[in-house]
Amino acid sequence: MSVTDFIFLNFVIYMPFHLFEEAIGNFPKWMYEHKWLPYHMTHGHWMANNLFIYYPMLLISIFLYLFNISNPLLACFGIGILVWGVINFGDHFFYTIKDKKVSPGLFSGIFFLVSSALGLRVYILSDGFLVSQLLFGVLIGGVLFGAPMGLCVVCYRFFEKYIF
Repeated sequence: MSVTDFIFLNFVIYMPFHLFEEAIGNFPKWMYEHKWLPYHMTHGHWMANNLFIYYPMLLISIFLYLFNISNPLLACFGIGILVWGVINFGDHFFYTIKDKKVSPGLFSGIFFLVSSALGLRVYILSDGFLVSQLLFGVLIGGVLFGAPMGLCVVCYRFFEKYIF
């Protein structure tokens, strides 16, 4: 499998499987209880945040990676998706240990970890590997994980007022 395959696999894991697992585990309530968000969101509001904030950021990274696949200087956007997968798993794993109960999203997060680790391995062993791209990918992965949560807080009133 190629790096691109693992990037797409992370995206496929996220949309139907990870979000479903988080939804059945009442992830909006979990986020509020763990101080990730200052407001308790409804499931619809939480899903709107995923569809209008998280999803587009991942898509932008994928498009930047794909449309410039021949340019190794933009590999960092694809690597960022893989790093985001590792961070996502790490978040769920940390809280599973801390809370001594399974965090909603842990099981699909394990798939993120496996896919991301294999994708990063393929990238590191490839001829196109650049340390600078890996480092930028780590930064982009952090932004892909953290920025949407910040934007959720900023956009909360908009979604509350116009959507729900």
